[in-house]
Amino acid sequence: MMNFITKVDAFGEVPLARFGHTVTKISKSKVILFGGATGDTGKFNITGDTYSYDLIASKWDKLEATGIAPSPRAAHGSCSVDALQMVVYGGATGGGSLASDDLFLLDLRNGEHLA
Repeated sequence: MMNFITKVDAFGEVPLARFGHTVTKISKSKVILFGGATGDTGKFNITGDTYSYDLIASKWDKLEATGIAPSPRAAHGSCSVDALQMVVYGGATGGGSLASDDLFLLDLRNGEHLA
């Protein structure tokens, strides 16, 4: 049986409400939220937003990627592959289109605020 303990109050650059995103644990105290769709009443915007959440400090930070970032997508898959690393694959890009057949590695090992 699963029980939720409490609602977490978070601060910082809190992401908009969304669906079709992924949240991936990359260390003992960090998770990464990527992509998804925001909006309501049938009008949605698919995003390529990337946020870090510190589980200890309850703080969100929006990340800006260097290199080649995935196109905005929802309903994709992601998983951690090593400490401070995750991959993103697939998903939908909007209008019924699928994301191209590519795999992206997000590597935060040199990130100054993601220890």
